[in-house]
Amino acid sequence: MISVITVFNNKSYFKNILLPSLQIQKSKYQLIPFDNRNNFFKSAASALNYLALKAKGKYLMFVHQDVELIGKDWLKATEKILDSIPDLGVAGVAGMTLSGITGKEKARGSIFERGSLWAWNNPVSRPTPVQTLDECLIIVPKNIFLQIPFDDKTFNGWHYYASDYCLTVKNNKLESYVIPQTISHRSPATNTKGIFKYQLRLFFKHRKQFNKISTTCGQITALSLFYRFVREIFRPIYRILFPEWTAYLKNELRGCHTVLDVGCGSNSPIQYCKIETSLGVDIDPNALIESKKRNIHSKYININIRKITFPINSFEAVLCSEVLEHLDKKSGLKLINKMIEWASRKVILTTPNGFLIQSKFSDNPYQKHLSGWKSEELKKIGFRVKGINGLRFLHGEKGIIKYKPRIFWHLFSQVGSLIAFWIPKIAFQLFAVYNINKNNMNRKLKGTDTIA
Repeated sequence: MISVITVFNNKSYFKNILLPSLQIQKSKYQLIPFDNRNNFFKSAASALNYLALKAKGKYLMFVHQDVELIGKDWLKATEKILDSIPDLGVAGVAGMTLSGITGKEKARGSIFERGSLWAWNNPVSRPTPVQTLDECLIIVPKNIFLQIPFDDKTFNGWHYYASDYCLTVKNNKLESYVIPQTISHRSPATNTKGIFKYQLRLFFKHRKQFNKISTTCGQITALSLFYRFVREIFRPIYRILFPEWTAYLKNELRGCHTVLDVGCGSNSPIQYCKIETSLGVDIDPNALIESKKRNIHSKYININIRKITFPINSFEAVLCSEVLEHLDKKSGLKLINKMIEWASRKVILTTPNGFLIQSKFSDNPYQKHLSGWKSEELKKIGFRVKGINGLRFLHGEKGIIKYKPRIFWHLFSQVGSLIAFWIPKIAFQLFAVYNINKNNMNRKLKGTDTIA
């Protein structure tokens, strides 16, 4: 039997993502959840060590609140796989080896990210040794964990306790394995707060045995830590110079209490803004299911955005992020006209600068790009336009940096964003805001009809 141990700070994630995937399992299991919304435990290691004392199963599975087990036989099959590994110290579904140059070459395992795209897709056909495992799901034999609990003194936060465990069991002549099982990870974002501190602790704890540590959050060496140390010193300045575009969105939506999110998708940036009431609209029902599980919006409508209508001034603001390029030009202009009528204060949109090649995804046929929009076009309509996310000429299909080494050109693109913000025609993407002129509410866009 497997004892499933989870610490959650979002009850909705636990109830809507992890719990249903456990309830359909055919095999017997023990569930040990802990509601940490009051921050009773200050670290993952201390919480999991405490909860493990209640475990009765042969194996202890430490799993995040936003993980979904794929299939009714997931636990049964996993236990059978684990029983076949003689030197098992700890197992997981994704991990990193030292072999290979790029992160993709080092990666092992499969994770279906947010139910729509493979974020981690280098599957294994049998249990495969790795140096470290991703901590979203790890499994430890109970008899091993009784001898080697998590180090809650060194790792007194929420990062790298699993990597430390993998290296620790290695020193005890046991192995870390990625097993041929798949999960869906539905996290909206990655928490990186304090991550550098625990990278340092991990390296200095194990530096005598490992001068290079490969983790799912990057490779750790003395040189890489020096680079990150310098970066940490200048991080406040870096964030001032290169803010995330969501900072502009937060600023524009400040004071807006009702927002319509057109083509919201599964992971809308509106989740980073404090909005009292928001309505998410999307043609893809799977995207709405994902969004609902994370409670991003107050309400949802599953409909083609070409067909939806609302009365004039129904919302204070309308957001349309990365949607226009999926419509032909005529449909896009009609949608802009409709959004201007629906909003009482402003319309905000983001879109690639010009046409960006993107074919439909196998799991989402609506992702194909049909049109391109330039800053001059949006300015003529009445939008204030700024450039975001770097320089256009450096990005290729699906927005991937075209040149190597990519880390250098990514940094170059970021530096260029200082100029691109004010000269949007050279930017990779556009951030545009239409402030509603109440004295001209009946304005029509040239070449379109008003559709209310």
